[in-house]
Amino acid sequence: MISQEVEPTNKRKKTIPEPPSTLFSSLPPEITENILARVSRWAYPRLSLVSKSFRSLLSPLEIYKTRSQIGVNETCVYVCLKLPNQPCASWFSLWTKPNKKRAKRRGKTKFKRDSSGNSVVPTPFSSFHSPPFPRYIATTVGSEIYIIGGPEGKPASSVRILDCRSHTWRDGPNMTVARDDAYTAILDGKIYVIGVNVCEGKIYVATIGKDYTYEPKDGTWKLVREKSNLFFSNSVEVWCEMENVLYCCTDLGYLMWSTTEIEGRKWREIKGLDKLREHLKSGNEFEMVNYGAKLLVLWHPYSDLCMRNKIWYAKICLESRCNGREVWGKVECVDMLTFPVETYKSFCCLTASV
Repeated sequence: MISQEVEPTNKRKKTIPEPPSTLFSSLPPEITENILARVSRWAYPRLSLVSKSFRSLLSPLEIYKTRSQIGVNETCVYVCLKLPNQPCASWFSLWTKPNKKRAKRRGKTKFKRDSSGNSVVPTPFSSFHSPPFPRYIATTVGSEIYIIGGPEGKPASSVRILDCRSHTWRDGPNMTVARDDAYTAILDGKIYVIGVNVCEGKIYVATIGKDYTYEPKDGTWKLVREKSNLFFSNSVEVWCEMENVLYCCTDLGYLMWSTTEIEGRKWREIKGLDKLREHLKSGNEFEMVNYGAKLLVLWHPYSDLCMRNKIWYAKICLESRCNGREVWGKVECVDMLTFPVETYKSFCCLTASV
């Protein structure tokens, strides 16, 4: 019998490489949680799909507690819409999607589009319905938004609190007096519910013709100015405080600033924003918030009658010049948000540190 020898083949069987011994999942849970807490919160939805352990570690109460402990916070922007025939506000959050493919925008603009590719996402609430439209009656403390009192014409003593980490509502202690459409401000860990602005440890109250300050330490009022130098004092739309400087936007599209370092707290125009003013002066509704040491201005133009589900916004970097006597602004981008609604009656913008 002739024996046949099998020649060795040059082809080797494909072998599946063994997983490395130092897998991410092999780390102690507290180390993994500390690492994930340093990742942008915008990545959490995708990371929660990696594994069950990731999903459990990214639960709101735990991961945000760790973020707070290590000092990792991001500015979260909420836009509230007042919809026709809807008693409660519809809440949306700005969702950052870097390197998102952008469709060509109709119309002409002299500014760059937002490279972050912001889009709006409806905010789900796990308990209770949202309170009425919160413009003027809302204030933010850390990662929580307080809705105090009721809207115009509907006084209320209620206080509702939105936890922006878990997107849940809870009831706070009621006020002793029912109020409607009241302004709110934070100072020394206390919330003041009146028509106010807070700056440099004092409360500023502006009335037609006179401006006052209130000193909480001794409970005294002081007249700051007999007549405001704001020739547009009756048409100031929104206010914003940032690093002890007050900013405002008028219905004519002027962006102004003021500080106590200026004698008599005079208001001055932010320089370098002439081109942006051409866009703002056509607006019929404005919002302004502190967006990570930048001004975020939102508006809806009169001319966009067929775009009632869209809101324009501009990000503005600020620079102090001439030993604090001038503030210059540089427009980082101008872009538009599109909401999944047919139309809205009004809007407001809030930010929280999450």
